[in-house]
Amino acid sequence: MQCPQNDSALMRTNLILDATERLVEDQGIVSFKVSQVINESGCANASFYKLFESKEDLIVCCFLRNATSNHFQDFMVANPNLSSLDKVLLPIMFTFETLYFSPVFNIIRQVAVNRLVWALASPEKGKLIENRVNLFWQWIHKFIEDAVANKDLVANESQIFEMTQGITFYLTGALNAFQSQLIQGEFLKEARLTMFRHLELLFDHYNWITPLTFSQFERIGMKVHIYYHKNQSDRNSCQRCQLQQQKYIGDKMAQNSLK
Repeated sequence: MQCPQNDSALMRTNLILDATERLVEDQGIVSFKVSQVINESGCANASFYKLFESKEDLIVCCFLRNATSNHFQDFMVANPNLSSLDKVLLPIMFTFETLYFSPVFNIIRQVAVNRLVWALASPEKGKLIENRVNLFWQWIHKFIEDAVANKDLVANESQIFEMTQGITFYLTGALNAFQSQLIQGEFLKEARLTMFRHLELLFDHYNWITPLTFSQFERIGMKVHIYYHKNQSDRNSCQRCQLQQQKYIGDKMAQNSLK
């Protein structure tokens, strides 16, 4: 199913996805039904099925419009003096803040990236989520490469890829552990400090010229929090998702033309 092509369809799509997220929060991601989304959003059946093919499409699109990579470029334009280490922290901090402003996103994220879900979405939505997930990895990799180029980090190509993996694995494990609320407090102490400590252990494994500190961790976190607070009106909009997809396609075409 294609993304909305005009303002009216964009507005309808956002209403449908708003309704989906409310139902996921109230009933869980297993229980909600497409018929409920249609009723909750006030959308006609025919209009709905022009935009979405299935429940899996809804889950994938809720992931896409909340994706943290939708915001990196705007944030860097608004904060031009970020250090190399600040930029490497961005995917981490944006993920934390996305969950703060949209707590339901963690369960949507976990389910959407499961092959048993995204593979059942329409081919167009499946391709979009593949692009967006890989874009997130590409951003992390680029930020680490830039740190090496700026001589803020000493690392070879293998270590750059390893650290890219480490940050992504760290995010998945830390967020799943805290968001599940199953693990007793004796194993998971105060969330912010615990997550910093394990991130610090990961970063200390590599040769940063200036080590990561808790004050830097908190400072970037506050900047991202303020950014999200200022942009609440379109923080998780289809418009942002579409702009990011256009940028992704443009970058790919540019790369291919250089080959």
